Amino acid sequence: MPGPRIPHSPRIPRTPRTPRTPRLRIPPRLRLALGALCLVLLPVVAAAGTLGPGAQDAHAAIGPAADGSEATVTGSGEFATLKVTVSQTRNLVDQVVKVSWAGGAPTVSDTAYSANYLQIMQCWGDAATGPTTDQCQFGGSSALGAGAGNQAAGAYTNSRQLNYGDRLRDAENQPLPPPTPSGISFAPFRTAGGDPVSPGNWNEFFDVNSTNEVPYARTNARGTGEVWFETQTAIEAPGLGCGAAVRDPQGATAGRGCWLVVVPRGTAEVDGTPYTGQSGGQLQSSPLSPANWKHRLVVPLGFEPLGSFCPIGAEERGTLGSEMAAEAVTRWQPALCQTGGKAIYGYAQVPDETARVKLLSGAPGLVFLGRPAAASAPGSETRTPVYAPVALSGITIGYFIESQAGFGAPDEVKARNGTRLGSLRLTPRLVAKLLTESYKDGNSRFAESTAKNPENLGRDPEFIRHNPDYTGLDFGGRLGDALVPQPLADTTRQLWEWVAQDAAAREFLTGVPDNAGTYGERAYAGMAVNPHYKDLALPVDSFPKSDPYCQPFDDRPSFPLCIQDKHPYASDMHAAARAASRGDTLARTSWDATATPPAYKKDPPQPAGARAVLAVTDTATAGRYGLVRADLLNAAGRFVAPEPAGLIAAAGARKPGATGASGISSPDPAAKDPAAYPLTVLTYAATVPADLTVAEGKDYGSLLAYAADRGQTPGVAAGTLPHGYAPLPEALRAQTREAARTVAAQAGKKPAPGGSAGAEAGGATASGGTSATAGTSAGGAAATSGSGGSTASGGSAPAPAAAAGGAAPAAAAPAAPGAPAATAGQAPAARATVDTPRWVVGAIRHVLLICLIVGALAAFAGPLLPRFLPRLLPHLRALRAGAAHRDEGR
Repeated sequence: MPGPRIPHSPRIPRTPRTPRTPRLRIPPRLRLALGALCLVLLPVVAAAGTLGPGAQDAHAAIGPAADGSEATVTGSGEFATLKVTVSQTRNLVDQVVKVSWAGGAPTVSDTAYSANYLQIMQCWGDAATGPTTDQCQFGGSSALGAGAGNQAAGAYTNSRQLNYGDRLRDAENQPLPPPTPSGISFAPFRTAGGDPVSPGNWNEFFDVNSTNEVPYARTNARGTGEVWFETQTAIEAPGLGCGAAVRDPQGATAGRGCWLVVVPRGTAEVDGTPYTGQSGGQLQSSPLSPANWKHRLVVPLGFEPLGSFCPIGAEERGTLGSEMAAEAVTRWQPALCQTGGKAIYGYAQVPDETARVKLLSGAPGLVFLGRPAAASAPGSETRTPVYAPVALSGITIGYFIESQAGFGAPDEVKARNGTRLGSLRLTPRLVAKLLTESYKDGNSRFAESTAKNPENLGRDPEFIRHNPDYTGLDFGGRLGDALVPQPLADTTRQLWEWVAQDAAAREFLTGVPDNAGTYGERAYAGMAVNPHYKDLALPVDSFPKSDPYCQPFDDRPSFPLCIQDKHPYASDMHAAARAASRGDTLARTSWDATATPPAYKKDPPQPAGARAVLAVTDTATAGRYGLVRADLLNAAGRFVAPEPAGLIAAAGARKPGATGASGISSPDPAAKDPAAYPLTVLTYAATVPADLTVAEGKDYGSLLAYAADRGQTPGVAAGTLPHGYAPLPEALRAQTREAARTVAAQAGKKPAPGGSAGAEAGGATASGGTSATAGTSAGGAAATSGSGGSTASGGSAPAPAAAAGGAAPAAAAPAAPGAPAATAGQAPAARATVDTPRWVVGAIRHVLLICLIVGALAAFAGPLLPRFLPRLLPHLRALRAGAAHRDEGR
């Protein structure tokens, strides 16, 4: 019997299938010619954009706005007091939502999962009553064994196995699925696309590294609990198909919905016996067993559609640049293409220097950056860029740390095991320790360079002094470093500038231990910088990994374990944040001798309840993936969180811009405003109006006008400002509005004869090979840039922040003028292809229609030719003969 659920709207019916057309004979030569033509041109048409799986019904859970989409469901029977709340249920993409509950019975045992806990999973399913067990992604975590880390649980509790031996049989007496050759009956998994799936706890569509299941969620002594759950789209979980774009009979685009399912576990087993009578005094059965499944609580999830859904054939305007703009720009894209000239604004994430080169290339398009092009840069002598502030956010140390009591910790500390920690304070010197491989667990416990240093933050007296709540905790080999992005970036340089302005951090980097020198404390550990980083010249725009130590092994002397395996880079800040939210360090330390060639393979994510990962990321992406953001020490000696107030205060303390960079300011790491967050980033949009066409100037001006107005309204729906950004102060908005007018008015107006000709931004290529359109069109977020570019947004679209320390959202922005109601609530999503250049789409977008028309004519004419051709031939011969006779007469 299904548990209570949030009601659905009526499900949109499937469009009836068109009856199969009888096979018609087409003359071979004609068929060959048409087929060749279509095969050559059809891929070009297809590259212009697709909707994804079309034979799926739209899920009715999708609504026009997600602020206020929090949903609560209540259990029944023995779980009648249990209330589970999901913080966001609409306008979802790949992100993290908060799942909290009250009225539960406390989990039995602080160090194990014996009874009274929740099991949470994501499922697909079109039925209004919710999904069935074969539609749920669950069981992948069993590859690590039962339980979470050193917290034990029953043997089959995180598996899909449904037979447990003669001593335990499900009281529902439902037939078991056919057993495998080994005699095990697994709950089958059926994909949304009907693909074949191998039986087992994991399969071709999810495993321990990709599943988002929460196999064990602890209820505390107050009967409450909370976890952060990743809602995966069809890109991250192809077997579920969530968010796949579908059209209803009226032609509106929607994302396929899915379900969040919570299975509460009590104290009784599937046969009604108490858990105390089972092996180890623990529940043993899977949540997918019928007797457990009948207690499930289900919550419908509404996803934004994946892919591009802006007007087909509209003008494409390329934008590219800093990752700091990614979450905002891709959230604005669907709304932008429904306003003004309805242009499609592509976006490609590239390094900052690539954006500056593009700006002065003669075909600037619109670029996003935090620092201006140098006055001495090639092209600057003949071009005058216009800079407009568009986004105010920050760099942060995001983290996902769960309390883990050390041996001998007091009972009150052990009682917090597995609960998420919500505070973290870091000084510049502590960050310097994390980023220089100076902790043993940030390098190797076998490396001589750090042999005398603490293992990690949890063992560092300086850290405990600023974070007393971490006293008595033990994180094993974790918290020795942070995930950092690999690309060169202005934001990385800004972080190092903040470290360098701090006297204690500078002293540490010269080799002075933290218990000596002018800024040392005797009570500290005497930790010294890794000598491979001593006197590091700051600032730099990268995170070096300079220690060459590799751990040798006698059984594989040719395969030592080195720093890039144990502590690899993330591809960008998005990838770092997502990995941290999953408890994934990205490390590759598991030796696989059976691989060809033998190699270290990727480690699975840390188990639930024992996660501890830090990541250098931006505040918006940290919010999207539910990371808590550390409080950082500013130059005034205050720890400040990256909340809107701190970001706005820092924006007001910026330094005037460099000469020749009118309208752009720079960050001041030494600002003494006690309210200022020290790693605040103001992102600018920039272009050179003289190098634009008039049409381009109008469209880019519209983008800037939108960014200064509706784009500053916080929310989670398309067109709003994602959480993690602060709305721009009015003075900065006024600057952007003025820039918008300037760009539109001055487009194409050359300052002097002989200037470079304006170019089409959508198709021009910057020096170094970076294309202005090498990105995603509206609704897309993944694109590989040219010349040192990186994959935009890590392959997924930006999303709203989970409710974790963010400011209260304002009302959603009003729909753009003329925007269809069906698109008012849509947000961008990932797409794995780049935009087709406009010069390709312009003429060839009609080829498919032409092919179909010609093919239909051929199909119609083919069967008629054998019947009528013999009658026509005499007439044709007579006409030919008459024509020849007339020619002779001439």
